Amino acid sequence: MSFYRKLYNLYFSDEKGFVRRIRSITGFTPVNTSLYHLALQHSSVHNSVHMNNERLELLGDSVIDLVITDHLFKKYPFKTEGFLTEMRSKVVSRDQLNRVALKLGLEELIRVRKGVGDLMNSSVLGNALEALTGALYLDQGYHPAAHFFRHRIL
Repeated sequence: MSFYRKLYNLYFSDEKGFVRRIRSITGFTPVNTSLYHLALQHSSVHNSVHMNNERLELLGDSVIDLVITDHLFKKYPFKTEGFLTEMRSKVVSRDQLNRVALKLGLEELIRVRKGVGDLMNSSVLGNALEALTGALYLDQGYHPAAHFFRHRIL
């Protein structure tokens, strides 16, 4: 079923432009496009908990932490927990996530109320990247979300 939904979304949907953009960013064709729209909607646009990206951001942050921790654990088998924690915090720092989100072009897709401020000097971009990872996790599963983060960030 999801194969046909992906095919429809990619070639026939009214949202095919958005779907293609998400596919170019993540490497995966969305099945449930509403998750990706939600991931890119800042709380300044809609304050309701079910109409902004804050919950997806929390989920994405956890997925990212697991992916990074797993990667570091395997890459540095003889390093201490302190070393691994410090390395993880450097990889997933707010500045790093903001830079990656900017590189991916998320600033063009994020819906944010005018006057929120400079996207480059806030946490909005990095939060949207986390939310996008959460949306990908819910839509495609852990392995695609991990693949996206490993290949786009690491």
